[in-house]
Formats: sequence, C-alpha cells, structure tokens
Amino acid sequence: MRSMKLAVLADIHSNHHALKACISHALEKNADEFLFLGDYVSDCPCPQKTMQIIYEMRKKYRCHFIRGNREDYMLNHRENPDEGWTYCSASGNLLYTYENLKEEDFLFYKSLDIQGMYQKEGYPVFRYCHGSPASSKELLIPENENVVSIMENLDVDLLVSGHTHIQNAAVYGNKRLIHPGSVGIPWYYEGKSQYMILHGKEDGWEEEFFQIDYNVKDVIKEFEESGLNGKSFYWAKLNIHALSTGEDVTTPCLKLAIKLCKEGEGSVTWPDIPEKYWKAAAESFGII
Repeated sequence: MRSMKLAVLADIHSNHHALKACISHALEKNADEFLFLGDYVSDCPCPQKTMQIIYEMRKKYRCHFIRGNREDYMLNHRENPDEGWTYCSASGNLLYTYENLKEEDFLFYKSLDIQGMYQKEGYPVFRYCHGSPASSKELLIPENENVVSIMENLDVDLLVSGHTHIQNAAVYGNKRLIHPGSVGIPWYYEGKSQYMILHGKEDGWEEEFFQIDYNVKDVIKEFEESGLNGKSFYWAKLNIHALSTGEDVTTPCLKLAIKLCKEGEGSVTWPDIPEKYWKAAAESFGII
C-alpha cells in the first residue's frame, strides 16, 4: 500500500492569499485529501473570499471539515445579536466578519462538529479537533495542565489539533499531539504561512511541516481597501504586525488594555474598552 498524503490546514483567519498558497503547494506535493481544522474567518479582510475557496475545495477534492472557536463566535452572535459588538478594537473585527458572511456560511458552520475521527481502511485511526475534543476554545499547549489528562484519556494514539498557531509535535506517554501551525496568522518563521502533510502508512502517521512564502503586502493592502482598519482599529494593527513579523502580541495586548481600563475606569465590560487604553497597550508593545 502506498503512502497516503493528508494535507492539514488550520487557523486560516480569512487570509485567502495564504490559503491559496498553501493549497497550491499541497497539490504540487500530490496531497490525496485535505483536513481543515477550523477558524476559517476573522482577523483578516474579506472572509467571503476565504469561504468561496473552501466551497470550491469541497467540490473538487476529498475534504474533511470541523469548526473552530471563531465560527462558534459567529453562530453565537447570530443567536444573541445584542451582545454588544461595535466597531472598536475589541469587537470591530468580529462585527466586520459577521456582516460579510452569507446564509450559506452560517449553515455550513452549523453543520460542523468541533472534532472528528479520521478513519480510512489500511491506516491508523486518529482524532482531530480545533482546540480540544471537548471545546473549540481550549488550548493544548505544554504549560497548560489540561494537556496531560486529555492525552492520557485519548482513545487513539494520535491527536491533531489547531488553535495554537504554533507548528510542533509532542509525545505524551505512547501518544502523540501534533499542531500544524496557522495558515492565516502564523507565529514565528517571519510570518510565513504554515500547514503540514501527514504521511500515512499501515504502521502510523508521520508529519511533514511546511512554511510557505506568499505576498503579505497583498493582505495588508486589503486591510485598508476593505475598511477593516477603520472598523477594528488597534486590533487590525496587531494582526498586521503578526502577519509582517510572525510575532503575535494580541493576547498580552488585550490583557494589558483590560488591566489599564480597570485601573482607569474602576471596571471593565467587554467590549467597551476605551480606545485610549488600547492605544497605551499597543504602544507598550511597540506596535505604534
């Protein structure tokens, strides 16, 4: 039996330029099937262009899909439109993404699970998820205590997970955890887009990581042309910084903005964090 090639792509975040580059590379490598681990949209401009690629892939190739936490955000907002999203650094990116989605997109997200089991005759079974098998928002990183218990209780020998934006593999006892990295907002490797191919044989799966060059300037240009810069403010600046350098400071910047807001206002109600606190936080990380 010949080796099976399964291209695994996670965390696209509306970066259709990077997505096209990774798909082209995977096809050049003769990928047999594609596994998408969620977070198709948000953070970058023009989510509708990313979704169009996803639907085209579904028609042309054997693909497997699950949803990520960003798709959960979109579905939850549809059920609870009064949760306070406005054009600001905290929620402007989410609101912009939501307003650019179609009915087809919501139906697609709703049809997906947050995890799945890959089964193909002649190859070992493995599980895949966005965050963890139990939650699209759970991070499976070594410093989190949850990882060991999740891997110990895993009913197969391999778990493939997205969400971390970090490309790596780790062993827990006799079980393995693999992260393919992020297609759309990659960390490290100077911002090169990331995905992996799993090579399947009768005795197991072996990962091959790739870092792909693409024209980041085209993405950054779309931030302005699409109006996303003027709707998500400092969040857009943070994502442009990550795209340009591979350095992501969105989470620590958010935490600092919340801390400054609590100190200055006495309390914090997300997403109502005044922009002056976002500005101070972004400046402290050298973003502006």
